Amino acid sequence: MIMSASVSRSTPARFVALALAPACLLGSTIALADDEVALLREQLARQQVLINSQELRLKDQEAKLAELLRRLSPTTAPALGPVVAASNASESSTSVAAPESAVVSPARPVVHSRFDGIDVTLAGALRTTVTSTSARMQPDATPFLVLPKTPGAAGTTKIDSRLSSLLVSIKGAQVGDFKLGGSIYAYLFNGDLFSGSYGFYPGFAYIDATSEQWRFAVGLQQDVFSPLMPSMVDRMSALAGSGNPGNSFKPQLRVERFFKDGDDAWVVQGALADAVPTNINPNGLLSSTENTGTPNVEGRLAWTRGDAQHDAAWLPWPRYALGVSGVYGSIRTFSATGLFPTYQNHLNGMSLEGQWRLGTRFGFQGELYQGSSLGTYLATVFQTVNQQTHASIGSRGGWGEVAYYWSPTVHTHGGYGIDKASISDLAGVGVHSMQTAFTNLYWDPSAKTTLGMELTWRRTGYLLPIEGQPSGYALMLSSELRF
Repeated sequence: MIMSASVSRSTPARFVALALAPACLLGSTIALADDEVALLREQLARQQVLINSQELRLKDQEAKLAELLRRLSPTTAPALGPVVAASNASESSTSVAAPESAVVSPARPVVHSRFDGIDVTLAGALRTTVTSTSARMQPDATPFLVLPKTPGAAGTTKIDSRLSSLLVSIKGAQVGDFKLGGSIYAYLFNGDLFSGSYGFYPGFAYIDATSEQWRFAVGLQQDVFSPLMPSMVDRMSALAGSGNPGNSFKPQLRVERFFKDGDDAWVVQGALADAVPTNINPNGLLSSTENTGTPNVEGRLAWTRGDAQHDAAWLPWPRYALGVSGVYGSIRTFSATGLFPTYQNHLNGMSLEGQWRLGTRFGFQGELYQGSSLGTYLATVFQTVNQQTHASIGSRGGWGEVAYYWSPTVHTHGGYGIDKASISDLAGVGVHSMQTAFTNLYWDPSAKTTLGMELTWRRTGYLLPIEGQPSGYALMLSSELRF
């Protein structure tokens, strides 16, 4: 009786528990689902923050790539290949942003690195030139020198694509105030400009760390000494040997310091560089030149005022720019066949540069230099030392340019340069002078396309064993498609 009564009393409680069980299970399931939804929402929020961050980085990369491609456009590219200029404003303190219509707007990067946090951008240009000359010039596609006259027809016509280029820009991690990165920029010539052959030549290849005030870099870069450039369609020669030293490329250890005070900007640059460039033989295959184990010391101080982008100027120069630079080092010359004993010489040079933009579309720029044994810096008409007397060859020269923008996409430039080697140092043998005058017209039908036409006149002054001053004209047509 007691047991049956106990059972009868507990049975309703069991039925109630069984009846409430589904509701409790449903409640716990709903609570679990709410927790999962909250977790998913939290994950989505984190992913959205990451996506937003990546979009900002991509936009930053697009802007930097556009600026870099603008620097490497026909009117601003470094001679014989940055720049400098590269993807930083320090390659040339006179570089400023281009008008909006002239800026390349590349697509988002499509090249990805196997390392997290590394952005790789691929860009470049397809460029073809047609050069027709009235005299024999060396080399025929991008002339530097006028060769002595020979019997018969002397002119040449050359179709060339060696100025096509490829750029790989790498952006790495942020370390404190410094952004790590690097660039490789290459042309399709074989490294010896005088050969006229195709190949693959890196104009620059370096790694750097850059902040708002400092830049440290190591690798193949443009000279710190005398970096200003004339705006030529023939930007391969670009008055090299005709009064425009610098603009070659050498392995460097480089440091730069930037200062900004309102509308004024200053840059101080210094470098320890290999004494010999990698893209030219300054003694014309008659001998070999190498460094002496001591690097060259290069330095530059430059000031600019006024920004072309802020002033809405079509001509992408500052209102005013002034710079001074110098170089000192040593070179060793030897004969691989033992024709003469090995000897050593010191090289030195000083350069003064300037730019002046009047209004938004008209301006002047140029350089003056003086030094000795500067064949390795594309001066002294590519000569360094007298092979008979073993004395350094002194030289002086300069160039000037006038620029005018008819519209944001149509502009013209004209200029003249002269290089004069010391006749007494030459001792009656060699090339004593080189002169070049040019005028051109550019048209940018789109942000990615440039068409150019340029007429140049050149005269080369020879001493023994060939005497005379042959001269001639060259007409260059150029088309370029950037990507």
